[in-house]
Amino acid sequence: MRIRSPGLAIAILVLLALAPAAQAQGGAPAPDFSEPCPALYPGDEAGRERIARWMARGAAARGLPHELPVMAGIAESGLRNIRGGSYHGFFGMHASLNRGEYRGFPRNPELQLRWFLDTAGLVRQRRVAEGRVDPAGDPGAWGIWIADVERPAAENRDNYQPHLDEARRLVASKCAPPEAPDTEPPRLRVRIPRPQAPLSTGGVVLRVRCLEVDCVLGASAKLAGVRRMVRTTALTAPERGFATLTIRVPRTARRALARGERLRARVRAHAADAAANVATRARRVTLVGTP
Repeated sequence: MRIRSPGLAIAILVLLALAPAAQAQGGAPAPDFSEPCPALYPGDEAGRERIARWMARGAAARGLPHELPVMAGIAESGLRNIRGGSYHGFFGMHASLNRGEYRGFPRNPELQLRWFLDTAGLVRQRRVAEGRVDPAGDPGAWGIWIADVERPAAENRDNYQPHLDEARRLVASKCAPPEAPDTEPPRLRVRIPRPQAPLSTGGVVLRVRCLEVDCVLGASAKLAGVRRMVRTTALTAPERGFATLTIRVPRTARRALARGERLRARVRAHAADAAANVATRARRVTLVGTP
């Protein structure tokens, strides 16, 4: 179509120039294809690099390894937004997750990424609260970390780690970590009685309180003469007051206590916040057969 009026032509050009800004202010913002690590979902038709870097940027904002969601997406979907059936999206999310804060996720990749990062953060938080090593610092453990998020069949838990190198190539270190990461540990209060009678109380008992609202609590103990560390299952801290944690002791230790022996143990309480900062308090205790 030929436009005869120069004024009309100029008006059309101005409207075309203002269209992206209007879209950003109104409905869904237009993707910025000049951004090497996009903050907005780049679309189902985007290349694998842009999909991977969108995921990596979301992970970076949470202080998580950039490659983590990319490894999961490669294994679960080949970095494709799968639709239909019982499992959906980039991370093979089951339809039963389509409720609450993740309602609508099959059609919303942003919700899919949020679910993965939320769950990965919680898995990490629980691990450090139980006194285990932070998986973020060991790339060789990222596959098992993802498996704890995705919860596949036992025979498929090793399917994620082989994708680390591919994820690194796709991300190519394009996404910077937070400028001011949270490194402040939570405030922890602990009450650990020095004499303990596990046979009558069910285990080593301690009272733990975290003064922050996003804490997960756990405890561990190393008994003299027992090779492995014993731990509690992590639990969410109550909003007020102390939580009671009970560490079950191994059968060999219970038998020794029943024979009247005394055992030494070093007990640790742990509190981890959402950024996996951990506070620890420890005390040496004596285990006896009777109170």
